[in-house]
Amino acid sequence: MKLPYFEERKFVKYLNEKAFTLLEVLFAFSIFMIIAFFMLPVLHIILDNNDSTGRLQDMEWDVFCSQIKKEIRISSKADVVSGRLVLTNNNETINYEKYGSNIRRRVNSLGHEILLQNVSSVTFIRINNSVKIIVLDVWGKEYTVVVYPYIQWVPIV
Repeated sequence: MKLPYFEERKFVKYLNEKAFTLLEVLFAFSIFMIIAFFMLPVLHIILDNNDSTGRLQDMEWDVFCSQIKKEIRISSKADVVSGRLVLTNNNETINYEKYGSNIRRRVNSLGHEILLQNVSSVTFIRINNSVKIIVLDVWGKEYTVVVYPYIQWVPIV
């Protein structure tokens, strides 16, 4: 049985049209899955930055401790005056104090060096021949360090 001429041409026309093949669909789907696979961890890191800020605060605390230990150990005198730590080293007076939500360092009442950020409260305590520093950050975590100098300070009267 022979199809009429116009129906036969229609059938041939459909065979020549280009369409998506199963191979092309699988290729596009695999590219989509690769993009989704790499985007999920990136979104997780972007949206969950609380852990990184906590780790950053811990690292800042370690750096702060090293700096203040070095300064206390070479100082000749340490006093706590109205919530500030005042260190005397040769002809310099070094102040550590809370400034807003930061702890700053000033030399001879000049300068403004930020040493620790995101601080809720700081307490300096002079105990015999040592200095105890207690810091509470804005997330409620408490940090404590006790520093002893290399030389004997004048006792507290």
